[in-house]
Amino acid sequence: MSGEAPAKREKRKVPIVEGLFTWPSDKPALIAARCKKCGAIIFPKAAYCPNPDCEKDPNNMEVIELSRRGKLWSWTIQHYPPPPPFKMEPFKPYAIGLVDLPEGVRVLGMLTTTENLRCDMEVELTVGKLYEDEENEYITWMWKPVEESSEK
Repeated sequence: MSGEAPAKREKRKVPIVEGLFTWPSDKPALIAARCKKCGAIIFPKAAYCPNPDCEKDPNNMEVIELSRRGKLWSWTIQHYPPPPPFKMEPFKPYAIGLVDLPEGVRVLGMLTTTENLRCDMEVELTVGKLYEDEENEYITWMWKPVEESSEK
């Protein structure tokens, strides 16, 4: 025995739901679908266009990645733990925001901070931990104010 503590194994980062964002990636992007007929963009991606005037044909849909930056349209701060199956451990108040993306869609997501938020501020997509178990760290997409970021 060497007397040294065993090296701590790094946990694998696992998306909370597969197919919502590109992963693994240094620059994750939300995965959406676009209707080739009417141009409607749907997040999360869908097999069919929700436009009632479009034929319900999955061949009309193409998978796209949404822009990684957008403008914070509105937000709120949650001071209570979310109900199951959503899980956040340890719980701490968090912000949820609606972000306008250049594609013309508004996407709801957690924010990385509850401080200094304002409407129309630029935010960038990132990922963050919701909780972990013995083997994995479960992650989801989050919006990070660009002022926090060191890269542009």
